[in-house]
This record gives sequence, structure tokens and C-alpha cells, in this order.
Amino acid sequence: MIDLHMHTIYSDGTDSVVELLNNANKKDLKVISITDHDNVDSYKELDNLNIERYYNGRIIVGCEFTTSFNDRLIEVLGYGFDYKKVDEYLSNFYTNEFMISTRITLFNRLVSKLKEYNLKYDEKVIENAIKDKFYLITIYNELIKYKENKDIINEDLFNTYSDFIRKGIYNKNSKLFLNHAEFKPKIEDIINIIHSSDGIAFLAHPFQYKFDDTEEFLDKIYNKTSLDGIECFYTTFSEEQTEYIKEFANKRHLLISGGSDYHGKNKRNFELGSGHGSLNIREDILENFNITYFK
Repeated sequence: MIDLHMHTIYSDGTDSVVELLNNANKKDLKVISITDHDNVDSYKELDNLNIERYYNGRIIVGCEFTTSFNDRLIEVLGYGFDYKKVDEYLSNFYTNEFMISTRITLFNRLVSKLKEYNLKYDEKVIENAIKDKFYLITIYNELIKYKENKDIINEDLFNTYSDFIRKGIYNKNSKLFLNHAEFKPKIEDIINIIHSSDGIAFLAHPFQYKFDDTEEFLDKIYNKTSLDGIECFYTTFSEEQTEYIKEFANKRHLLISGGSDYHGKNKRNFELGSGHGSLNIREDILENFNITYFK
């Protein structure tokens, strides 16, 4: 069993790199890829670790890149690339000044919406949230404390944090929509840096975006980009969704990947390797990846 989608404390996970390696070893995962959001800091740490002390399997360099496509915010999973080249690109794009400015801009836009719709919340909690780059988690946890907020917004976006993000913050039709896409690199720019660094690029979890037109979206992104594959196995996918994406990929000779999207305590039902319990991704999907392993 393998898992090619997981996060550490270098993005929005709660496991350290060592904790993640230990957990992967306990799960007897043969191959893993740490895919933190828009950074490869885990691999800088791994370069200075005696990995065999914690994990006996193989590691593929990875990253989950946030990109824009047709003004939609989506993710691309890159695998097997030269992480130092990608780190240089990401460092130049996501400068500290740019990140701080973007966070403040989006935070202020969201707070304006909270006030516009008279949502209930503890002002001190919201004010302090800006100190954390993952402030949306704090805001979500605060908003769901009050039943009246669900009645005011009247949208199906408070059941989970994923729904809050996908159906709310990233959804143009939501009252809480924030246009993150304007602050992210275009998908082809990300694919180009992955390819020029000897890696391969996959569309991440297509059904997780909660689009109303996922099938049409898949056709568009296939026709307009140079993606190498699609993430077909994912924690929240139904059997029907998995089969649909696998068939889509196979017909177009695209590679197939899969992972749990493990975040530690931040996604409690996303277990490493097994997802909700039945995810079982076979190692043979790697046969045509044609990449160099980190370890």
C-alpha cells in the first residue's frame, strides 16, 4: 500500500516530518510522498535526517501547488521533481512581503463579508486569527459555534472545513466567496516548473472541488493543459467517482495517482494510507511514473 498525498506542520498538517515518517512506517506504507502546500520544506529537513531510523519505505518528492485555471482555484500535485529548483521558484513567487500583503487583503475582505451579513463571532478570536497563515481554519471553527450563522448564510458550507472552503470561500456563487485565484500562479506556469525540474504533474482530487460541472471541467483542463495524470484514489471519493476518473484517465493515457490527504488532527477522519478506512492504493500505479525517488 502507498500514499502519495499527505501534509506536515510545514503546511496545514499537525504531524512533524519525523512523526509522519514514524506513522507511515507503522502503517507499513511502501511508498509515500509528502505534499505540503506550496512549499518543499519537508525535503530540506529530510536531507539532514537519517531517514532509516524512522521509515523503511521509499519516498517520492512531492508538493501540492495551488494554481488558477479559468479563474478557478485548483491544486496540482507534482512528483519526482528536483525540489531545490522548485523551491527557488516558490521562494521567488511567494515572498514574505507578497504573502503578508495577500493574507491581509483576503482577511479584510472576509471580515467585511462577516460584518455585511451580521454573522455572530467573538471579535477577539477573529482579530487574532490574522496572525496565523491558516487563519481560515480559526474563522471556520469560530463561525460554526453559532447556529444562527448557518441560518443567515443559508448555504451548505458549514458541515466540514472542506465544505467551508470549497463550497464557500472558493465558490463564486457563495456569499463568502474570496477570489484567491488572483494571487496564485497559473496552472501552466506550475506544470512548466514541474516538468523543467524533471517531475510529473497531476490534477489533485477533481471531485473535491465541489464543482457543479466536474465532468466538463475535466475535459477542459485535459484539452488546455499538459498534465501528466489525475489523482483517482482519494479519501472522500465514492466508488463511482473513482471509477469515472480512472476511466477518464485511461482513455486519455494519463497516469493515475492517489492519496489520503492526511493532515493529522486537522482532518481527523483522513487516516494515513487508508483514508476513511477502505483506501488501499496499490504500488503498481507507479510503474509508468518514470521519476527519480528521493530515497
